[in-house]
Amino acid sequence: MNTDTSIKKRSLGQFFTRNDFWIKEHILNFIRTSGTTIAYDPFAGSGDLLKVAREMGFEKYEGLDVDSSLGWGFNDSLLNVPKISGSIIITNPPYLTNYSAKRRGIYSAVEKYFSTCDYDDLYQLAIEKCLQNDFGIIIVPETFINSGFPKNRLVSITIIEDQLFLDTENPVCVICFDNKIKPYGKIKVYKGNEFIGYLDYFEKLRRIPRRNRYIKFNSLEGQIALRAVDTTNPYKPILFMKPSEIDYDLRGIKHSSRLITLIEIGADFDLIDKIIEYSNNLLFDFRKKTRDVLLSPFKGNKKNGERRRRLDYMTARAILEDAYDLASNSAKTNLL
Repeated sequence: MNTDTSIKKRSLGQFFTRNDFWIKEHILNFIRTSGTTIAYDPFAGSGDLLKVAREMGFEKYEGLDVDSSLGWGFNDSLLNVPKISGSIIITNPPYLTNYSAKRRGIYSAVEKYFSTCDYDDLYQLAIEKCLQNDFGIIIVPETFINSGFPKNRLVSITIIEDQLFLDTENPVCVICFDNKIKPYGKIKVYKGNEFIGYLDYFEKLRRIPRRNRYIKFNSLEGQIALRAVDTTNPYKPILFMKPSEIDYDLRGIKHSSRLITLIEIGADFDLIDKIIEYSNNLLFDFRKKTRDVLLSPFKGNKKNGERRRRLDYMTARAILEDAYDLASNSAKTNLL
């Protein structure tokens, strides 16, 4: 690949998969039970996934790419993925959000794709096109789990906490599909090799705010500080605390801050400590029950190898609302 093409592919969010530890036993079993004999990558790139497919014993392999210089058949698979009978798609499509394309000044190069759909990331468009085939295994950003993309044709979602790419720390998961519509109670979720539940279990645990309390994020008048992202130190996770307890210059809080924030809440001063206590208890319980699946992945891992996570403000608001109610009820009980 020439230098100009390489730079272009990377700028469009096309990362190269050089590791094969994502191929877990349940993924291999999915391939076996599919009965397919052809490995098919419509976003073949440098061919790394097809090299892995050869080692799996596929009889044939087919690759397509928008860059004809790579030696594959030419095809723009973000517009159409031709169906190949007897094949299973094994691919790593491009990741690029609408916002990132505009920020990088390359939106004109991808506008034709975004104009054909309502997705905000090209990988979701790629999934849609791949679903024209019967079977597939697709490596996508882990944020897919929290996206609104319909997941009812999947078989499984596998979170990969180790670093898969050589050129980015982008957190990923592996989705397997058989194109058969099914309830979320039939779709398995794994962390690595470990089965941790069905998708409907996690969907039921999502925290949705009622918006019945005054809560304002990124307010310099806030009575509660939130470190909304795990540090690399396992003993310094996401945490609600007093503003005086956070190791950060809170004057740097901006309207757009997402990792450290001050939260203004409409509560009496003597309730704040209890709200913080209950918020942390609820957050700990939420993380334990969901195995962190519903918290946004954050680049890089903790020192113990676990994926760092970020608490989105919608979930934080829901937790604070419940903590407020618990603190208020506790205070009323103490008055009796």
